[in-house]
Amino acid sequence: MNGYSSAGELTPRMVDVIRAAGHGASVKTTAVELGVSRATVRTVRAAAFARLGVSTMPAAIAEAYRRGAL
Repeated sequence: MNGYSSAGELTPRMVDVIRAAGHGASVKTTAVELGVSRATVRTVRAAAFARLGVSTMPAAIAEAYRRGAL
């Protein structure tokens, strides 16, 4: 169990990645800011897309706002 009540909930790292993208940060910039690799940012982003049921970052940002995650 990961501590989240629903498979649709975002982890704090997913929120960080989506928030950074919403502020215009690139994958590279996000990786540097979070102290992780670019591959990790891409993996977290893909997992967030799956949880949110979206396929683009603009849709992920909008859905995260709709759900109150951002």
